[in-house]
This record gives sequence, structure tokens and C-alpha cells, in this order.
Amino acid sequence: MDITGLPSDILVEVTASIATRSATPLRDIVNLRRSYRVFRDATAARKVGRCMAVNREWRLHWWDKSRFLSVLRRCAASGNPEASYILGLEELCNRRRKASGLWHLCRAMEHGHAAAAYMIGIITLHDSRRSPGGSVEQALERLDWLSPSASAGPRTRRRMASVRGEAVSVMRRLTMRQWRMVEPPKPCEDPWCGKVVRQTAAAWDGDGDDERWFCSRMCRWRHEYCKFIAKI
Repeated sequence: MDITGLPSDILVEVTASIATRSATPLRDIVNLRRSYRVFRDATAARKVGRCMAVNREWRLHWWDKSRFLSVLRRCAASGNPEASYILGLEELCNRRRKASGLWHLCRAMEHGHAAAAYMIGIITLHDSRRSPGGSVEQALERLDWLSPSASAGPRTRRRMASVRGEAVSVMRRLTMRQWRMVEPPKPCEDPWCGKVVRQTAAAWDGDGDDERWFCSRMCRWRHEYCKFIAKI
């Protein structure tokens, strides 16, 4: 089949599909660019960078980190939320550039990236414990984006466990830095707050959470913060 006469928008769609579905998207895009001259412009299109499955290129992080970060920056500039998410954590955890890291995480969250919203909330809670002047309310607003009520149903708990698992996985791959609590959260005055209402099979398997009752959203998210810290 002669592809030299295909419209440029079709070539971009084909390239974007490869970038999204391939198990090795970067290698396949580079090979496509080298093999077919007509794909040179298509591989540089913003849509391709936006669709690139950068979460499948973690091996490049260990082999050639500078190239990995370069790919992330190009994809993030094209509006790739996963690239912005990983780049934000790199800036925060490894380069200690808080403003830049939060900016990238906010960009990812604006594109609907749940783990980015989760990490913004967790980071703000973490910083507020080290510095009492931190905005706890801002952290709660970010986390409420994921679940707005103090009590969570089964579907919300499963989603939260999935988002937490994604956040922990990226943190472990990206950095050896460990977070530690300055001091454990003070127990709530309500003796029933945080108590298990119903144990779930998913919690026993490590894929979910027990159903708990919390007196407020603050207590609920403090519990979530402790779970995250314990896993990294």
C-alpha cells in the first residue's frame, strides 16, 4: 500500500494511535520516523506527544534519565497529563523545586489526572504538618476533588485504593527519598472516629480499604495521609 498520498491528519492519527497503544511507544515512534519520510511531520505533532504512553517507558528512566526527562518535558508541553504528573513529582521529590513541581501537578489535574490531585493534597497536608502555617483547607479541597464526603462508599474506596496505589508506584520508581511524619496525627476526641464499620475482602487482599466511619473530612484525609506515608 502506498502511504505517500495519505493526508497529514490521517498520518497524525495513525502515529497517535501507535503512541497510545504500543508497549514501547517511544522506540516505535522513532522507528516510524526513520523508516518513512512522510511520517516525520506527523511524529512531531502535538497530538502525538499528548497521547504518548510515557508510563510504559520507565526503563528509560534507569538507562538514560536525561533523555527520559526530555521526553517528559516535550510531552507535557503538548498537554500530556501523565507526563506532567511524573515531571511534577520529579521536580518536587528529586530536585526540590516545589513551585515548579506543583505547577506541573496542577496541569495534570486540570486534564483530569486523579493521582495528581491526590498528590497535591497529600503534599500540602505533609507540608502543613511541618509548618503550621500551611494551608490545610487547600489540601482538603484538592482531596475532595476525588471524594467530596466524609463517608465513602465501596466504589469510592476502590477508586481511592487504586489512586493511592498509582501514586505510591510512581514515587517508588522515581525516587529513593522517604517521607516521615514529624509527629503522628493527634487522635480525634470522638472515640468512634476511624473505627471499622465493616471489613471487606478487598482490604484483606490489599486491593481496597475497610469501611470506616469518620466524624469529619479532616479526620478522613488524615487517615488517608497516614496510609500513604506507611506505603512509601
